Amino acid sequence: MSFFKRMFSQKDNENKTPSLVVGDIFYTYSNSKYCLHKLLAIDPEFEVHHVLSYSPLSALPSIEDIDRVAIFVYHSPFDKKAFENPIVLTNKSITTNDLIGYHEYLRQTQDPHYYASIASDYYNAGNLLTNDKKYYEAIDSYSKAIDLFPQFFEAIDNRAFCKMDLGLWLEAIQDFKLSLLQNPNSVLAEFSIGECYFKIGEYKKAKQQFEISHKIDPEHPAPREFLEKVNAILNK
Repeated sequence: MSFFKRMFSQKDNENKTPSLVVGDIFYTYSNSKYCLHKLLAIDPEFEVHHVLSYSPLSALPSIEDIDRVAIFVYHSPFDKKAFENPIVLTNKSITTNDLIGYHEYLRQTQDPHYYASIASDYYNAGNLLTNDKKYYEAIDSYSKAIDLFPQFFEAIDNRAFCKMDLGLWLEAIQDFKLSLLQNPNSVLAEFSIGECYFKIGEYKKAKQQFEISHKIDPEHPAPREFLEKVNAILNK
C-alpha cells in the first residue's frame, strides 16, 4: 500500500469520536487554554495519530494567522482516542517544515527500507506534479523526500530542475552542488550547474563546468555542444 493510502486510511470509529483527516488543524480546550494540533499522519494498524503541536493560546487564532503560531512540539504519537472532543478549525496541506519531527521519528524508530519507501512516494508525487507543471508543489514534495532521506540525490536533482523551470538559477545551482555531495562525478549535476551559469551570463564559470562534465564523460554530446557555444561567446 502506498504511503499516501496509508496516511489517509482510517478505521471506522466505533466510539463515534469525531473523525480527523490528515492536514486537520484541531483544538481542545483545557485549563483556560486552546491547545492546537495538526494531524500529520495516521497509522491505522495501531490506531495512532501523529501530530504537530502548537504553543497553547488564550484565544483562537484566525485561519490566516495559524502559520505564525509558534510550534511547541514538532511531533508526538497519540492514540487516536487521546483527544477529547477535538474541534477542527481548518485543514491545511502538509508542508516539508511540518514533517521535520515526524521524519526524525521515522528515522529513529523504523527500518531504513520502510522510510525509504515513503521518501520514494514523495518523489513519485513530485514527478506527477512536475508533469503537470506545478513546480512549486513539486519542489515541496521533493523536499519532503530529501528531508526524510538526505541521500536521495535523484530527488535533489529533480528539485533543482523545477527551480530551473522557474528561473531560480542560483537556487538550482545550490541543489546540484548538494546532489554532488551524495553522487560525486555526476555528469548531469556538473553540466546542469554550467547550464545555470550560462543562463545568467556567468560564461567563465559555465565553461569550467562544461569542461568538468566533458572530462567525466567525453562521449556525452551536451557538454561538447555547450563548450562550443560558450567558447564562441568568450572569444568574441
